[in-house]
Amino acid sequence: MIELQSDELIFAFPELLDQLRTKVRVWVDDRLESATNDEKNLLPSSREEVHRTFAECLPRVSSAVSFQRTLRLPDTGKDYAVPLGMGRFPLYPVDVFAGVPESWRQRGGIMMPLHKTEAMWLSFYADYPMALRIGGGGRCAVTGGPWVPGLVASPQNYVILGSQPWLDGFHVGPVEVRQFAAQPQGQGLLSAHALSGEERWGGLQLQACPLQPDEFWRQILRDALSQRWDELMTPVAFRPLRQTAVSSGAAEWTTKTNGKLRLKILEDPYGLRKWDSTHSSRCFAHLCLAEDWQRLTGIRPPQLPPTMADYRAAGVSLADLEGNESDNGGDSILSELLAEGASRSRSPFSGSNPPQGTGRIVFRLNPDLRQHVREF
Repeated sequence: MIELQSDELIFAFPELLDQLRTKVRVWVDDRLESATNDEKNLLPSSREEVHRTFAECLPRVSSAVSFQRTLRLPDTGKDYAVPLGMGRFPLYPVDVFAGVPESWRQRGGIMMPLHKTEAMWLSFYADYPMALRIGGGGRCAVTGGPWVPGLVASPQNYVILGSQPWLDGFHVGPVEVRQFAAQPQGQGLLSAHALSGEERWGGLQLQACPLQPDEFWRQILRDALSQRWDELMTPVAFRPLRQTAVSSGAAEWTTKTNGKLRLKILEDPYGLRKWDSTHSSRCFAHLCLAEDWQRLTGIRPPQLPPTMADYRAAGVSLADLEGNESDNGGDSILSELLAEGASRSRSPFSGSNPPQGTGRIVFRLNPDLRQHVREF
């Protein structure tokens, strides 16, 4: 099951949660049968209350991916500070809009607008371990190699949600990462054209594969239940702080070229055979340049483009912006900033009335509302 909530893409596997819930009930019943009277006196008064207490250890068996806005850096070979985080990209199910390309409709998934001066990085959260594959244009973002079916151990072509906190972009070499950014090929879509020399489809695809429930039970959940039992058997004043079931792990930054910092891909601690490929979910994320977004949807992108001040704050000089040719048609980032700045001065966000025929403004009244996302 895939959903959108608060501009996060959520992968959830409720069928695995049902399996774990059954295991927890059996474990609790066995402990109650062997418990002494003194131990039972420390527990809630009814059996159902005891079950509810231990059910708090269950994860939701879900993970979330957010697409974080940042600056598209010039490819000058220089090192820059970490680009500013500018919040999440707004996400929409493809099925919301009638004017999207037929290829998008066939694949389903989500769509989002990007300005030419924007790039993105992916942020991850999980309460249950999942192996996530990320690719685009027939290339794997984790290895930089071709997209191949299934999980591969060497080189590892996936990240571990619950351990890996983020991913910067396409890994194209030992010292280089290419940012996720929109390009004009294929009606304003992101592609890995620069990596492979061809474009098979636009946007990104993400495929999540959860850890097998039996493995999660053996390595994580059973210990969490035992810890919870020990807490209940301990006077409140002496109880230790509770730990979360899935650790975020330790990430390593290493300075790389082209103004980026590459995050080390954390190794799989479970092993290739421990992932439940029978329950995997796949979602396409279609990336669209802002001007194409308005043409396809009839609405303006909710976010404003970056400004010169944003680039100055990131330590990018005017000379770098002026001299660097962009990936979307040969114009420099500076010229794109000037063009977007002129457009902003005429936009409804600056207080002027919108000119006729330039698109509607849609206010999303409840971004926390869960929306279903159709899988491919």
